[in-house]
Amino acid sequence: MFQKYLWLLLLCSATLLAQDNPCEYRLHGKVIDFHDAQPLALAQIYVYQLQRTFTTNDSGEYAIDDLCAGEYRLRVSHLDCDVKEFTIVINRDTKKDFLLEHHVDELDQIQVTADVHDDHESTQSSTRISKETIESYSGATLGDALNSVAGVSALKTGNSVVKPVIHGLHSSRVVLVNDGLRQQDQEWGVEHAPNIDVNTASSIEVIKGANALRYGGDAIGGTIVISPERILVKDTLMGKVILNGQSNGRGGSVSSTFSKYRDSGWYQRGTFTYKRLGDYEAPDYVLSNTGSELGAVNVATGFKKFEYGFNINYSFYQTELGILRASHIGNASDLVRSINSGQPTVIRPFTYEVNEPKQAVVHHGLRLDGYRRIAGLGKLELDYSLQFNNRQEFDIRRGENSGRASLDIDLLTQTASAFLNIDRYENTDLEVGIDGMFQINKPDASTGVRRLIPDYNSYRIGAFASWMHQPSDQWILDAGLRYDRFTIDAQKFYIQSRWEDLGYDEQFPDFEVSETGNQILTNPQLDYNLLAFTMGAKHIFNDHYDVAINLSSANRAPNASELFSDGLHHALATIELGQLDLKQERSYKLNTTFHVNKNQLDVEVNPYFNHITDFIQLIPTGIETTTRGAFPVWQYQQLDARLLGVDVSYSYDFISKKIEELSRDDLLVTIKKIARLDGHASYIYGDDLTGDQPLIDMPPAQFTNRLTWYQLGLKNFSAFVSNQTVLAQNRFPDNDYIVTVPADNGQFEDALVRISQPPSAFSLWDVGVDYAFAKAKLALTVSNVFNTRYRNYLNRQRFYADEIGTNIQLQFIYNL
Repeated sequence: MFQKYLWLLLLCSATLLAQDNPCEYRLHGKVIDFHDAQPLALAQIYVYQLQRTFTTNDSGEYAIDDLCAGEYRLRVSHLDCDVKEFTIVINRDTKKDFLLEHHVDELDQIQVTADVHDDHESTQSSTRISKETIESYSGATLGDALNSVAGVSALKTGNSVVKPVIHGLHSSRVVLVNDGLRQQDQEWGVEHAPNIDVNTASSIEVIKGANALRYGGDAIGGTIVISPERILVKDTLMGKVILNGQSNGRGGSVSSTFSKYRDSGWYQRGTFTYKRLGDYEAPDYVLSNTGSELGAVNVATGFKKFEYGFNINYSFYQTELGILRASHIGNASDLVRSINSGQPTVIRPFTYEVNEPKQAVVHHGLRLDGYRRIAGLGKLELDYSLQFNNRQEFDIRRGENSGRASLDIDLLTQTASAFLNIDRYENTDLEVGIDGMFQINKPDASTGVRRLIPDYNSYRIGAFASWMHQPSDQWILDAGLRYDRFTIDAQKFYIQSRWEDLGYDEQFPDFEVSETGNQILTNPQLDYNLLAFTMGAKHIFNDHYDVAINLSSANRAPNASELFSDGLHHALATIELGQLDLKQERSYKLNTTFHVNKNQLDVEVNPYFNHITDFIQLIPTGIETTTRGAFPVWQYQQLDARLLGVDVSYSYDFISKKIEELSRDDLLVTIKKIARLDGHASYIYGDDLTGDQPLIDMPPAQFTNRLTWYQLGLKNFSAFVSNQTVLAQNRFPDNDYIVTVPADNGQFEDALVRISQPPSAFSLWDVGVDYAFAKAKLALTVSNVFNTRYRNYLNRQRFYADEIGTNIQLQFIYNL
């Protein structure tokens, strides 16, 4: 009897528990694409407590029945999506939609290698420099690496100061974007190299035109976007060390990079670089006082998830660059003697010391940015950055001023921006943004030398919108529009006589503030309205052929150097004169691209036309005698210009091997390259339409070809031979002038300064081998194998000395 009542009691208790916790609840909903809110069919939902998997139908719907009350852990997955886990509490029927990013691979993919035709999803002409190529330039400069791209040349002041030239345009016409930060480092000077450590880059994209409206509408020449390694969301530690040694300069560099990633989304990374070189050497003599020293640090930390994240990045760059001693002339006679003699007037024994004349530059950059993805809409990004740049230029000074900088300028720049990328529409992307900049330029008034650039504040606020649409697999259309308001407010002293001789007293009487002795204090306030647009179309015929056309227009306000320069530029030993009434430049550029990729051959042809109204150029006009001697005068002038050109790039794997492998019952076929021939060529035809003469400083026609053999004798062993041929520039304006110099008989005579004549054509050969083993790579490169004597038309020091001779570089790379 007792057992009968016990069983009855247990049955009642179970019935009561079942009534309190019934296993009849339902969890249902949809699995949808975070990107465009589309349902995801065949998504899988695994319930850990049930050890069962449920699959969505064609409408992305799922249903899980007969659930008891409690907490459940679910894993939701779909092909090409990141797997996500959720915890859900069930105490009633529940509807829950899960968001997955079906295009996560497309959004996060960064190309680290590129064929000739790099950007297949845009009408713009662009080329990406691969990670391997960047590593080969670890001990060189950013400008040297960019010179490997068709249509990009290098404007040099010696061998350490290298600026990129895109389709004949440079300095303020080329925008540099380093890890999302638009570089502000007094780029207006032709002898001001970018303050960027090339070792921080994983890829570099060169956009040839004003298409990158996100970064500004003034990139008449183009935009260079430098990107670091992609951020991984997994537990891993990565790093590498690069050691470089070179014979010419008898020095080298060391660079180390580390990255720590966690699957929680947190990460830290950093790059540290140090480089030291002594005097470079031409084939016949030492290039005295051309040594350099560089130190750079770049560190970042942040958090990354698909839905949101942030990043904090700090960069530091410090360098000291010697300026060729022979280029610092004391008078017109020195300049005539340098041009006529064919060798430097000062040749000293090799040394690592860097003396006057020299440059010393320090650059700090701080960037804070974050993003948030908005379901069914897109991605919102907020960005703030601060940059501080100090530039010092040292003249040869005596007495109490010995060792003091002749030019000492601080530039502080703050920017803030907000961008919204709307990607909810199938085959259509929209991006809108607004940004602003505030800049303070402060030259040191205690140098004892008249300031070349005055105190000024500048302000810019801009907004843009861009659109890209792919109506079919064969067509891509894109367009964009940007407006900027730019203001510059300066405080500048003019010599009273120069102010009046230039007619400024009648043209700008409102700028006059006060007079002190023979000087007049002025307050120029200049406003510019800048409008830029781009539109283009690309037709993809099939897997082998496509053609694109793009029309863009950009406006650029004159920079502070072009407006206000008024005195001796010590780094170049020239007098530079600005022009206060300069107008803004406007460019109209037509870019076309023809691309073929078939049977291991890849060819791109990029003809372009650029018409620029009110183009600003710096030209030599004569000699001016000062208390410090006689110096060449270079003056900014404005004219209408036309630039026509074509770039050709190709690669041909003329020996390759087909490899067939069986993987999971599938036959995989890959092509293994054994021998490759690649190269590029560029030609530009620049005209001064106002003066009916050629433009100054246009890059001459040039050709580069390279033959590479892979797996040469040993596995992972390769060798290459390359040639660069640069033709003489036969189209140049005649800016020669006559000066009076002392004659041998003690009298004075007139001498013609042949400052316009370009140097002769030249051809350079390079060879190299490399061997990869374990986690390391060893490379040996010999540049200018035949120790060729030559001078480069785009080197501002070509009047004084030859370029460097043979250079043997040994590089060791170790990946952690």
